[in-house]
Amino acid sequence: MELPTFLLSLHPAITIFLIGAVISITMSLVNRKVLGNEKAKEVKKRMQDVRSKMLEAQKNGDTKTTNQCLAELMKINSEYMQFMIKPMIVSLILFIFLTPILKGNYTSRVVAVIPQSLPVIGGTQLSWLWWYVISTFVVSIITKKILEI
Repeated sequence: MELPTFLLSLHPAITIFLIGAVISITMSLVNRKVLGNEKAKEVKKRMQDVRSKMLEAQKNGDTKTTNQCLAELMKINSEYMQFMIKPMIVSLILFIFLTPILKGNYTSRVVAVIPQSLPVIGGTQLSWLWWYVISTFVVSIITKKILEI
């Protein structure tokens, strides 16, 4: 499968940035929808309450209450993880669908050059994958701040 012609006519860095931005915004909206409902907010609130109670018990040296709070926190965390699975599945489907398309169009090409090398990457020339990761990370942070997720 090929990218649409108008995307191929753009600079590769812009194309990959746009694709990453669309995915990040989509994921943020899915997260907001899933985690924004009342049940998810209730679970978050319960987790905060139990954490506060556990910290107080730890300060007082009450190991029995601390252990009870820890067990309850694990149970509540399990509920919260059920909310997180839906957005992860959507993200995985989008990534599985787009990876072969991007790989087919941009493998063995430098799509972006940055002014200074990054520690993990080790160079200033970025492949499509590194540029995609950086782009989606930045857009995701901005979108989550805007949507207050």
